Amino acid sequence: MNDGRLAILKRPGAWFWLSIVVGALVRGALVFGTEGTFDVSIKLHHGNQINRVGLLGWYEMAEVFNHPPLMGVWFSSATRIAEATGLPFAAVLRAPFALLDLATAGLVWLAFAGSPWRWAACAGYWLNPLAVLFSAYHGNTDSAIAAFALASLVAVSRGRPALAGAALGVGLWVKLPILIAAPALLLGFAHGRDRARFAATFALVGLAGYLPWLAQEPALLVRRIAGYGGSSVETPGGAVVWGLAAALRFGDTPLAGALAAVNMLVCAVPILLLAWWRRGDPGARVVGVSICGGFLAVYGVTSFWAWQYLAWCVPFLLFLDARVATVLSAVLGAYVYGAYAFLTGSPLLLGHWDIAGHAAWPIGLAVLRDASVLLCFGVALALLASAGLARARRSAT
Repeated sequence: MNDGRLAILKRPGAWFWLSIVVGALVRGALVFGTEGTFDVSIKLHHGNQINRVGLLGWYEMAEVFNHPPLMGVWFSSATRIAEATGLPFAAVLRAPFALLDLATAGLVWLAFAGSPWRWAACAGYWLNPLAVLFSAYHGNTDSAIAAFALASLVAVSRGRPALAGAALGVGLWVKLPILIAAPALLLGFAHGRDRARFAATFALVGLAGYLPWLAQEPALLVRRIAGYGGSSVETPGGAVVWGLAAALRFGDTPLAGALAAVNMLVCAVPILLLAWWRRGDPGARVVGVSICGGFLAVYGVTSFWAWQYLAWCVPFLLFLDARVATVLSAVLGAYVYGAYAFLTGSPLLLGHWDIAGHAAWPIGLAVLRDASVLLCFGVALALLASAGLARARRSAT
């Protein structure tokens, strides 16, 4: 960055507080003024059915219900709150995640302690279109994964293994994909005793959020939650909304099928390699890049994906080179916003989500999709190569 021209961003002046107000107003408008995506309707259905047959009963009846128990409790509670207050369910469901996003912005500020750009990083996250859309509009829980993974990172950077494990364990109550960040966080500690404390606390806290239900129906919960392999989103017209196979035009070939068959292995290898090659340095930027690279690797190669998964990586983009982070945020943000505006028929996202009525995928949206996939894949590959070369040089000296 040009320190002279951007020196104002090193201090929390009027620009910073204005950005906080603008981000809050946009989130408020989305929470209370829009319907959200089809995920909102799905959560409303989950909540109503859980209230009717109980949480374990709904796990038994619905193969598609793969959320951890406490999220099911929240969906059922949100339906009751909406009925009692007269507020739209969409607003009740999304408001806590929009508020949690303010805490995530605060965690960004903490993670950048000692950096002259901590105020800019905090505001940059708060105004990032991806952060805004996934916390206040979409209607799923994925933005909370970023919050708890970042809280764990802050604890790692401060040498607090038990606190780091606890934060990640709470994140496990939200969704299992927070495990993608676990190897980098674990290996951020250089000493075995700290890694053991992190792992033990993570396991204990994570288990606590499942135990009351796991003790009753362990096989059912494992089958529904851990057994969920993901799915791909496709329009009725056959347009795939994500995927390396679509971007490289081999979606109907045996290679695409082979990639899908070993999806978990293909995703796990780069995550583990990045964490291993960058191990032993608890610095926020080092661990943050490792986490970001793991998420980007998943996005770049997975065959099973949905828009909201991009929420996991948003605060961790800030640990990358500023130019790379800007390009990623711009391209991914343009694609997600473009898709949402297209599917609602409204640039302000005020319309009803209608993927069936928008089967024909515009060429511009397809280009943004392919650019997004290839960018995630390319940046992940570059981070992996850089980490491998750096580890090889250290081993040689």
